[in-house]
Order: sequence, then C-alpha cells, then structure tokens
Amino acid sequence: MYNIKSYTPPSHESRNGSEMPIVTPVRVMPLEPVASRDQEMRFLESNRQLKNDVYNYYNVSGTNYKGPPEVERIQLAFESGIDEEIDHYLGHLVFISKDNPELLKFKSGFAFLIEPLSHFFDCKAFDPQAENGDINRALDAALIIRNTVQDIDNSQVISMNFKIKEVLMKVVNHRVILDNNFTSESYEQLKELLRYSMDIIEAISSYLAPAPLDDPLFLSLTNLLQTVQDRSVIITALRSLSRLMYNTRKEGDAADHLDDELVDRVVSYLAFAVNEDNDNDELLITALDFLYQFILPGRSAKLLKNSTNCFVFQTFLPRLLTYKQKYKTEFTQEMPMLKLAKRSKEESPTNPPLLPENLITALNNLPEPNRATAWMRCSYKATEEGDVTQISLWRSYEAQFQKYSSAGSNLRLLPAVDFIKNVQHAFPNSNAMVLTLPDGTRKFIIKGIEPRAVPVDIDQGKVEALTDRAAASDRGGNSKNNMQEPYHPVQYSFNDSLALTEINTSASLLITELMATKKGQELFIGQKQSLLDSVLKVPKLLPYIHEALQKLDY
Repeated sequence: MYNIKSYTPPSHESRNGSEMPIVTPVRVMPLEPVASRDQEMRFLESNRQLKNDVYNYYNVSGTNYKGPPEVERIQLAFESGIDEEIDHYLGHLVFISKDNPELLKFKSGFAFLIEPLSHFFDCKAFDPQAENGDINRALDAALIIRNTVQDIDNSQVISMNFKIKEVLMKVVNHRVILDNNFTSESYEQLKELLRYSMDIIEAISSYLAPAPLDDPLFLSLTNLLQTVQDRSVIITALRSLSRLMYNTRKEGDAADHLDDELVDRVVSYLAFAVNEDNDNDELLITALDFLYQFILPGRSAKLLKNSTNCFVFQTFLPRLLTYKQKYKTEFTQEMPMLKLAKRSKEESPTNPPLLPENLITALNNLPEPNRATAWMRCSYKATEEGDVTQISLWRSYEAQFQKYSSAGSNLRLLPAVDFIKNVQHAFPNSNAMVLTLPDGTRKFIIKGIEPRAVPVDIDQGKVEALTDRAAASDRGGNSKNNMQEPYHPVQYSFNDSLALTEINTSASLLITELMATKKGQELFIGQKQSLLDSVLKVPKLLPYIHEALQKLDY
C-alpha cells in the first residue's frame, strides 16, 4: 500500500514580519475500504470476550429508563417547532384518535393539545393571515378534532374555544366553496376539510343552542346550504341547524330568519317516501327533525302558507308512519291459489256413448242434415290427435236412427256419401283423409274428432264444436282431483312486535305538532281512518299519535 504524506507549503511572512506556516490538511483515504459489516465481523473475531461471552448491560447508563411519557413527548414535539417531529406526532395523533379516541381527554392530560391543534387547523389555503401554510397539517388537525369531539367532554371543550369556532366559520364561508367551484376536482383537499369541519360543527352545535339572532355560525350554515350540492354536507348542515334551533321557545331567535326557499326545499325532501326501495332514510330523518325543531315555537303558519308544502304533508306524512315496516294484513298476506292436479290423458272410447231418451227425442225433432250434425256434436268432440274411421262413424249413426226411419217418414237416414260430407260442417276443423297401410290397403278416416265418454246436449255440443278444438278438448274435464289450500285469517298480533324506526316516530311527532294549530287540523281532515289503519299495522305508533287522533273527526 502507498503512504500518503502531508504536504507543508512554504511559509509566508505575517504582518509583523514573522513567518507564518500555511498547513493544508489532506484526508488519508484507504485504497481498499472495508464494508461496515465486515468491519464488525473482524472486530468480533479479534475480541474474544465479545465473541464468546454474553455481554451484560448492568449499570450501563440509560438502562431500564423508558424516557419521558408519551404525553410529554407529544407536548415537547409541538414546542420544539421541528417539522419532522410535528408531522410525526400529528400522524400519530390521527391514529390514536381513530382507534382509541377515549385516550385523548381535553379536560385532563391532553389539554395542551387545544392550542397546537387550533394553530395548525388554521391554514393559508383559506385564511391568508394564518401562520400555517401546509394544508396537510390542517387536514390532520381537523381530523384529530373531528374524531375526538365524538366524546361529550371533548365536544364541550371545543365548543367553548373561540379560535377553533373562528376557523370553522372561515372554512364554511370560504369563497371557493360559496362560488360553486367546490365541486371541482382541484379542490379535493378543501372538500375533505369541509367535511371534517361539518362533522365538528355537528358535534358542538348542541352546546351552542339556542342560536341567537344573527348568529354567525347559523348564518354561515344557511348560506352554505344555498350553494353546496354535496349530499353528505347537506345532511350534516341540516343536523347542525336542527340542534342550533333546539329549545328556541321565544321569538327573535335565528330560526325566525330562515329563508322560505330553504324551508320549502327541506319539505320537498319528504317526497322521497314515495319509494321505500331506496337509501334516503338518513335524508328523511334529518328533514323531519329539522322541520320539527323549526315549528316548535309556533312557526306552523309559516310552514303551511305554501300550498305545495300542504300537499307534501298530506300525502307523505301518513305514509312515513309505516315507512319500511314489514307489517301483515289481509291485503299483504299472499292468498293461496287453486292447485290443479295433473291428469294423465285417458284413452278415448272406441264407440260413441248411448244417448238418453230425451236427447234422442230432441234430435228426432230436427230435419236432416241438421239431425246428423247435432248427433255428431253430441256424441263426438273435437280434438287435436283423435280420429275415427268413416265406416264406424256411419254405422254408429245408422244404428242410432235406423229404427226411427220408415217408408214415407220424415226421419229417413242421410245417404252415406252425404253423411260423410256433412262431417266437416259439424266440425269445421276436421278433415276426411285416406291412409295407406303397410299391407297396401287403404283406410278412410275423419281426422280431428273422437267419441265422447259422456254425451252432451245439443247446445253444448254446438258451442264446443265451433270453438278451438284444443281448448274444447280440455273443457269439462273431471275436477275432483283439484285442491284448494285452506285460508288462514291474518293474525294482527304479529304487528305488536314491530319496532318503530326514527322516521316513524319523527313523522308522528311532526303530525302531532302540526295539528296543534287550527290550520294543521284542517290539513288532515278526512284522514283519521288512514291514521287508524297505520296504528293497526304498527300498534306501537299509538302513544305518539294518540293526541293527534283525538283532534280529528272521521
């Protein structure tokens, strides 16, 4: 290996005339550097104690000392101002607030978090005067607050923090959202921040009620509802307004200045009850709760001055009483159907049936060829696959009426040729055919008829012969094997076990509150029977709607 020596340049005179050496340091680099892993292995191989003995950390500095608790680490991280520490613990707090939010108590050990969270929640993306310029930190801080305010104690603390409420209103009133550019894909982070903010407002709004006149948060939410189209934001905003209107028992509160157009739009949401096969339950219960809180101090007249609102209430509020309830009535119970036993096709008889005397007398009163036509229809029937030979048909006719014919009588038989020609007149779908048998002989048949098992009268035979032969062949069969299942009357006691949903109870409370006024009672005139039917279907409605029923006449 080469030895690299230091080089000392020639000295120079200093200001006082003495010489001052100039030394240039030179790093000595190994020509063949050894990897760190190999260095460790060589060290262990050359040190027998570390190689063969178990090293004991007894009395080593720092042993068995866990360091500061996690709460102190988080606090020191925010106080340090180091970006890496802040980002790490913001992410760590997001994880804790999601999985174990009960650990973060703003009234006790984590009270110090309020200040840094409110600081990072405010962002230059929507507030130019904010110190925080990182919207990702604002999202983390908003998500931490959103998760922790689900706890009652934490929501009380946040509701009293002026800084956080101020930031919430900045987000809701942000010009990007109110200018309807909110739905643009370039504002995904602002959309996410708005959703977190709306969840926070919903959680703390109960502690801000009743909202006074010109309450900035109340006005901000109403302005947002007139602009935003996001379904989840609309539902959350309506919930927050409902809570802010809670206990508004005097005139002059913020609810008195709600825009009529906004109230009418909320009423229109009840029309989603027209179809129960949907997922609008959350919107329906939110709209019902909003309207109930709105009319409590006596605002029914304002709500009912619109004829469209009256129509919606008349049509859909009674329907919402039993909305998505699986009740049973005689009209919902499936009626048992008549079951027809499958019959095998019986062999057709080879000869026509014997006719009763009264039928023979009726036939003999007819002139030929009408008698022959009527006799064939009484003794034979139309069929798809049946056939009879022409000779057997003639001989049966001859045997039936030969004894009634005599010289000079009007009851003389038709000639055989005329009789066979008359068959197609009696049965329009029949055909005279000639079959050639394997032995070369020929067989003359009438295709499309066969002998009856039981004779029919003249009129019935005529009707069956002139209708479709397939239908005629199936008519009049033996129905003794048909079965009818027994019908069990519906047991209304089944409905006693039906549990009410929030939509059912809210609709009944809204009906009762509407009917506290004369105009509300006029709204439901003639619907008492309909409301009683709802109670019959869902009996647990009665305590909620009993007061309204007493005010109605049939």
